[in-house]
Amino acid sequence: MLIRAPAKINLGLTVLGRRTDGYHDIATVMQQLSLADTIVLEPCRGRGYTFFCSSPALSGRANLVCRAADLLCKRAGAALPGVKISLYKSIPAAAGLGGGSSDAAAALKGLNAYWALGLSRTELAELGAQIGSDVPYCLRGGTALARGRGEQIAPLPPLPCYWVVLALPRGLSLATGQVYSALEPTQFGQPPLEPLLRALRERSAELLREWFSRGALNTLEEAVLPAHPSLKKLKSQFLSLGLPAALSGSGPTYFALVEDISAAREAARALEEAGNRAFLCWTASQEQQS
Repeated sequence: MLIRAPAKINLGLTVLGRRTDGYHDIATVMQQLSLADTIVLEPCRGRGYTFFCSSPALSGRANLVCRAADLLCKRAGAALPGVKISLYKSIPAAAGLGGGSSDAAAALKGLNAYWALGLSRTELAELGAQIGSDVPYCLRGGTALARGRGEQIAPLPPLPCYWVVLALPRGLSLATGQVYSALEPTQFGQPPLEPLLRALRERSAELLREWFSRGALNTLEEAVLPAHPSLKKLKSQFLSLGLPAALSGSGPTYFALVEDISAAREAARALEEAGNRAFLCWTASQEQQS
């Protein structure tokens, strides 16, 4: 059994405030991409599972795929047929693209089917929320508004297909918790997401262009830019190519939506030649990912 685990971007992200449980309340619009990791499930002898990852640094039992498998084993309450879980990484780790959460969501869906557990999407989402805030969204996919700490999902009209240019400085990864802890209370609540939600609900390309021309579309940018000059440089490189860029999640990936494939290819090539890791992909609807 082969399962895709798509990356996501945050078209806009607003941190609303700190919670008493140590997390933050947020409002964010998430969008899935064609860029994806791949999970392969194969029969093996014995009971339970074995795990392999193409990235040695992510091959331990702390991987969220293993957490997902452990939760399903516990939920089943019985020894399950043996399965080898192989994870092949394409999404860069710790990049704000939701790779780990998407891997966990794919493992939940795949193993639920492989082991014939019969759990509903709601039950899988409840398990996913125990693994990470983005997992419930990754189980659903498409275009959606996430609230709370990210686990409250409301579908939105699908974004029209755009080419997406992704880039991040080589060698830079950011710990989500550290980025959130660097925020000041004066930064909470910005930017308001109403203009973005209106653009999506009206399916207006003009309003969407206006949204991305605003500049700061993610509260977390205020926490990462002062500490990382390479990110300031990367954002300037996007702008020099005529592309307004937004930070995805807690970074360090910046992205831009592009309508023309030739322009998208040229931008990705230029960003790669400037010393960054660059990817060219496209937005994907829930129907395409199901």
